Amino acid sequence: MSNLIPVRRFAVLGGALLIVVAVSVSVSADSFRLLKPTRSDSLSYSDQYIAISFQMRPGSVWGIGYEGIGFTITNLSTQAISVDWDRTSMTLPSGQTSNVIREGTRFMLSGTSTPPTTIPPGGKLSSSVIPSGNVYYSDGWHVRTMGITSGSQFGLYLALDGVGISSTYSFIFEAVEVKPPDLGAPILAILLILALVGGLLALAFALAI
Repeated sequence: MSNLIPVRRFAVLGGALLIVVAVSVSVSADSFRLLKPTRSDSLSYSDQYIAISFQMRPGSVWGIGYEGIGFTITNLSTQAISVDWDRTSMTLPSGQTSNVIREGTRFMLSGTSTPPTTIPPGGKLSSSVIPSGNVYYSDGWHVRTMGITSGSQFGLYLALDGVGISSTYSFIFEAVEVKPPDLGAPILAILLILALVGGLLALAFALAI
């Protein structure tokens, strides 16, 4: 039994290190600001109809880069407001304009009509969008990142309809600081996963004999 103690310690240590690496990869020190309609370092905006706050959506591969924009919108008016996804678009740092795919939409439906979402008075909607032009198929569906670097500017043009409001809100963002992808942490995570698997296999083998 004493021979199993080092193996178990190895497995526990590997698991702990893997958690630390995973947390470090997911934490981003990048910073953004909203430039228009009004400047906001907290990425938020409000008027008599809506209050909205934004978050950048990390890439789906190790959280590297950014593939879209998330937001939470509150209806401050006394009437229902609808988000028209078909008239909503994004402008990428390259200057290219693209229609959007709403969070939860199957990628194979890219380019088809998406029904509007109604927000009742006082209600909230949390969602995110990605540029439909960045979705592609190659042995499965994938999403290219938006190519955001320090100093990049990009936009979200959110189409809203309702009593007293029927327009496209133009939100322009700037990447204040975006650090280059650090591939060291993902590689280290892969090595730790292999080490952890090896430790668990060794433990299982030791228990079997």
